[in-house]
Amino acid sequence: MTEPERIHKQYLWVTSVSAAVLLLLFVFFLIAVCSNGVAPQNVRLDKGWTVTYKGEKTGVGSLVNYTFPKKLMRGDSLILENRISANQLAHPIFRFRTVHSAVEVFENGKSVYEYGGDRDFPGCGYHQVHLSHGENQKLKLVLVNKIDNRKITISKYELFSEEYAVSDYSSRHIFALVIGIFLILFGVLAVLVGAVMRIYGVNYFRLSMIGVLSFTFGTWTMCYTKLIQIVSYNLTLNTTLEYICLYFSPIPFTLLLWNMQRTRLSQSKTWVMKFLVAYEVAYLAVSSVLHFTGLLFYPQMLVFFHAVVFAGLVYFVYSGIPYNKKMDESGKILSRGVLFFVVMVVADMLRYNFARHLAIDNPLLESSWIPLGTLGFVFSLVQSYVVYLVYILEDRAEKGALATMAYLDALTGLFNRAKCQQIFDILDKSFGDYAFVSIDMNGLKMVNDKYGHNEGDKLIKIFAGLFKEAFAGVGTAIRVGGDEFLAIVRSEHVADVNDAVKKMVDLQKERSEDLPIPLEVAYGVAFKHEFLKNGFSMAEETHIDAEKVYHLSDERMYAMKAKMKSKLARF
Repeated sequence: MTEPERIHKQYLWVTSVSAAVLLLLFVFFLIAVCSNGVAPQNVRLDKGWTVTYKGEKTGVGSLVNYTFPKKLMRGDSLILENRISANQLAHPIFRFRTVHSAVEVFENGKSVYEYGGDRDFPGCGYHQVHLSHGENQKLKLVLVNKIDNRKITISKYELFSEEYAVSDYSSRHIFALVIGIFLILFGVLAVLVGAVMRIYGVNYFRLSMIGVLSFTFGTWTMCYTKLIQIVSYNLTLNTTLEYICLYFSPIPFTLLLWNMQRTRLSQSKTWVMKFLVAYEVAYLAVSSVLHFTGLLFYPQMLVFFHAVVFAGLVYFVYSGIPYNKKMDESGKILSRGVLFFVVMVVADMLRYNFARHLAIDNPLLESSWIPLGTLGFVFSLVQSYVVYLVYILEDRAEKGALATMAYLDALTGLFNRAKCQQIFDILDKSFGDYAFVSIDMNGLKMVNDKYGHNEGDKLIKIFAGLFKEAFAGVGTAIRVGGDEFLAIVRSEHVADVNDAVKKMVDLQKERSEDLPIPLEVAYGVAFKHEFLKNGFSMAEETHIDAEKVYHLSDERMYAMKAKMKSKLARF
């Protein structure tokens, strides 16, 4: 195993363990919250009901797992009656669920609640009705079916105290609530981060699609579990939003798979992916038109939707689109998350149809498993992006190191001529003042001839060190080549040039001990503003290129060398 692979596996292991520990602590926290919000006392109203359909009364032993045996057409009604005792609770709330039915509740012959009678599509959700405190009260529900050819399954009918009207249901579904909110917030964050990444030219599409998918399933989770009723009691709107999210979700999922494998897909598979996306968009559009025109409602198209989604998922898995052995580690992690999501979607479709047709009253079958699959998918995404970022950072660090090496002098570590030219190009585009200090070492040729090139290189490195130290924080130290050096000072430090030169001269004297010859240089200083004082106008300032200023500093350096009385200046 190579060192990068070992590091990547360590990152993966650390993130996995950290996520597992945080998840475990969070589960304990949710359990504690749940225990405080659930109503300590509730009364199940399962027995003693009579059902009236078209004038014919039928006694029902228990409503648990009960489905009315006949299919109802639009406008058909069921009347449920029972006598209950509501004296066990001070302020009793009657809670029940309806599915695509209008409902009216009567207490002792008086209408106390009505919903959905004026709507073609009343949606589905929970109702909470305030009842009077007393014994042997006559309770009557009139359910009016709003969708053709449908069987009605009776939900739980129960009483509980008014003080738990808000907290009881949300506490019982605390995990779905937290997962739904988390997916929504994560989705918004992922889309925003994707938008920022797009601005900086980074591949953003995959993260954006994951964000859209996360937001969609988070919203769907809140609608499907009816937890959205915390903020919206419009059951028609809630249910419509639930189905729009459901029918929309295959689009970002398919686009995500397509993006993950676009370079590896054959032409035939690419055409299949294009067809699927077009079909999914068309299905959402057509089903929405049918729903909002009242010709066919969203729930009536659900079976066909399940069949198509199941066939599409089978094709994805069979064709190997979600997973490929040639993927990098980041892609493999994300692909495993996709496969886990696919398995949970298939399992949830089986759960839904199993519970729907058999009408089994079981909490495990009542709650969707898709949010759990989406959550696992999101966790795999986080792991995938950690590994992906490690790859990116390593790649950028390597490229940065290579780029830096291209501009560094191998002997001294100072910037080289290539960097000098790059700075010249920048200065040519600027309008501020700057200064050049051109330097030439004296006596280097004599050292090379008399003591050898190793001593000469040693002399160059010692001077380079003190040269860089003298101009630290003032200018950029550059070795132009051989024994020639250059300091480039920007406008904000032009006033510090003389101090830096003086410091360089002082350091030369200090560092000359134990050297074959004393350190000695000739230097020349030139400023850009000098050209403005020599007949140039402000309009012509843009024509003052850095080469002109550099040549002036070079001329002054050679003039100083010519005036120096030291013998070293001749070498």
